[in-house]
Amino acid sequence: MTGEKLFEIALDLLDLRKTNGELPDNCMDMRTKALNIINICLAECAPLNNLLQNRTDNEFLDITGLNENVPCDERLAVSVLPFGVAAYLCCDEDPVLSQLMESRYRNAYRNMQRASKAKIHPVTEVY
Repeated sequence: MTGEKLFEIALDLLDLRKTNGELPDNCMDMRTKALNIINICLAECAPLNNLLQNRTDNEFLDITGLNENVPCDERLAVSVLPFGVAAYLCCDEDPVLSQLMESRYRNAYRNMQRASKAKIHPVTEVY
């Protein structure tokens, strides 16, 4: 997923897309913030990304343009990051909506973290 696609999903979560499918012109200020916000969310989610990809290094993941692919596990990019980006994008304009997105971001993070710790292995009978 590209940074642009992640940004557009976040705007859809905020219900900012017009009925004709276009993004409104007043979202341009959000576009200028999007790159840094995506990089902040990537940094926040780095431990979970390492867990999902069985990595032990702490390599800093970032993008330098919205046209680049977001360098993280696809499950994280689809299920967690959009809520974080949405929360940061609207924090100045709608604090209540920002809190809702922040809550969904944290819940999605925790749910994915819990699910990724589970391992399937055979059960040995002890009787």
